[in-house]
Amino acid sequence: MKRHAATLAGNLQEPSATTGGYEAFFTRLLGIATAEQPGDELGRKIQAYVLNWLAEHPLTPFGDYSDTAYRRTYLGRCPETGWEAIVMSWKAGNRTSIHAHPQFAGYHFADGRFRLEIFEPAGNGAVRLKETLDVEAPCAFFAIGAPGRFDNHIHRITCISGTGHSLHVYSDDALRGEVYETVCG
Repeated sequence: MKRHAATLAGNLQEPSATTGGYEAFFTRLLGIATAEQPGDELGRKIQAYVLNWLAEHPLTPFGDYSDTAYRRTYLGRCPETGWEAIVMSWKAGNRTSIHAHPQFAGYHFADGRFRLEIFEPAGNGAVRLKETLDVEAPCAFFAIGAPGRFDNHIHRITCISGTGHSLHVYSDDALRGEVYETVCG
């Protein structure tokens, strides 16, 4: 059975407040993100910008870890366009639910090792595992979905190193993404 991502926040500790000092990063990101429609070219531009920025700005100051869930810190969110950038701080074993995102979803693994499980619809609201990737930072992915929908890139992320950080960029509120409970074999 499928449920709406209003409960995606149930996987998390309460999100930290938006972090000051990252206005220049987010303003530049927003300029890139809103210059054209989401597609592969835009995905490559955002990916290059964020990876280059991460090379000069390690996320080690984001040391707010939890033993039970990953932590989210917003670097910026634009109320007019919906675009947002979020740092996630992870400890070994922290993982997301199986969920999807809005039209554009970018994942930038800054440090640590992660398991990315990618799922596909299996009918009747269920999903099945399609692919499993173990990734070591620095590494990045992006996915483009349908506009106005929140079923893009069904996946689950698990931290498999002691700690790790990732920076996520979304074209709309990530917490509105679909969440999936049933997995078919």
